[in-house]
Amino acid sequence: MNTQRLIALLTLTGFLYASASLYAQNQQGPDFECIKTWSTAFEYWKNEEYANAIPYFWGVTSCDKVLRPNKDERKFTTVYDKLADCYFKLKIIDSAVMVYKAGYAEFQESQYIYKIGEMYHKELKQYDSAAFYYRQYYNLTKSNEELKRIAGMWVEAAKYKDAVAVYNEYLSVDTADEETWKYVLDGFKSFVIKQYGKDYWFKKCEEYTRHFPNASKDFFIGDKLDELLKIGKYDEAIATALEILKTDSSGKQTWWKLGKAYDALQKRKEALEAFEHAYTIDANDPDLTCDYARSALESKQFGRAWNLCLKAANMRKFGLPYYLIGETILDGIKSASGNTLDMPAKEAFLVAAKYYDIAAGYPDTEKNARIRSASCRQNGPTKGDCHMGALGKLKGDSRYSWMIDQDYPNPCK
Repeated sequence: MNTQRLIALLTLTGFLYASASLYAQNQQGPDFECIKTWSTAFEYWKNEEYANAIPYFWGVTSCDKVLRPNKDERKFTTVYDKLADCYFKLKIIDSAVMVYKAGYAEFQESQYIYKIGEMYHKELKQYDSAAFYYRQYYNLTKSNEELKRIAGMWVEAAKYKDAVAVYNEYLSVDTADEETWKYVLDGFKSFVIKQYGKDYWFKKCEEYTRHFPNASKDFFIGDKLDELLKIGKYDEAIATALEILKTDSSGKQTWWKLGKAYDALQKRKEALEAFEHAYTIDANDPDLTCDYARSALESKQFGRAWNLCLKAANMRKFGLPYYLIGETILDGIKSASGNTLDMPAKEAFLVAAKYYDIAAGYPDTEKNARIRSASCRQNGPTKGDCHMGALGKLKGDSRYSWMIDQDYPNPCK
């Protein structure tokens, strides 16, 4: 038997009980049949015989209506809750929703509206409808927490514009909910910027800052500082970062962008220290690790730069770490040999060429790496050097002890 036929049959049975209740008025008192029917229904419900309980609960609703046409005088006010629960336990969710709607029409019980929302949310997965009924429940209760539930439904329905609007409605009242502020500004960052523009997003971030001056701002400070770096306002970027760090020294982005600003002003020592702080906070960000490596290279800390590049390469396979190893070797050659192209320098150039060749296999560094590799080979050992048996000087030269890898393809083959 399908669901519609079952509902029709059970409803018809309920009306038959209502007819019986009219007869009972002249026999054993007007409420006798209603009470008897309710007791039978309740026993079935208590014993989890929900299919048997349904016609009796329907009978109670009909009997109560006949005896008390005025809604305010009805006695069996919980019957709809029990009846809906029976349908719910039997997994007939549409009927449970129908019963709650009927119950709300009778008694204006706000919990029925809430339960309809729950049915649409958790059972039927109809998030638009859930949001509609949760909104109705909010209108009845004015509980601000319900707004977060409504916004969550719009998120589930992938209607982010509606979700952000409701979250903003919530935050306009409850400004102290830091977690929700961060969830909206960080979690919906791309959408908000695309929908309303970056200026709007920055404005909301500044509002967050006013409410939580000592809270972490790492989710937006990087973008704010990037805007200053992009237009060359390095001193302002440094001042802004340092001001933030007075109250929040745990922000990776703040230290990272501070390092970039110092680097742009060629303040090598300060830049390296800032990158090191950022790396201490998050040593698993390959992009940060590459920037830290580049800073170490500019400070002529070749061994540190090389180690950082290897770490970045292990975190994510892309060309930049290998390219930077090549750059580290070239700078190391200049530092060790000056303008003298001696044999250790020639061999070091071939090691650099090896790493540039690896970097040439990745789109982000392919073009520059090929140019660098060709130049390194031009500076490498000549055929004459091979015939003279002069190779093998690199590993014994203390000036190149920082080179983690000193092996290169044999140029004499």
